Amino acid sequence: KGYALSLRRRKMIEEAFGWIKTVGGLRKTRHKGLEKLSGQALFTFAAYNLTRLLNLMRPAVA
Repeated sequence: KGYALSLRRRKMIEEAFGWIKTVGGLRKTRHKGLEKLSGQALFTFAAYNLTRLLNLMRPAVA
């Protein structure tokens, strides 16, 4: 039971980081310096959260 829950949570985390790396462009950074990179990461994570929010708000099609 606990292991099944762990697998589901792990899948959610891996999907998020996969999206952030591929779609969000954080596989290779465009900026140098901690401040600029932090800004890019913040923007990418915010974009991921917005896309996830849109998917969660979409009515389920049954």
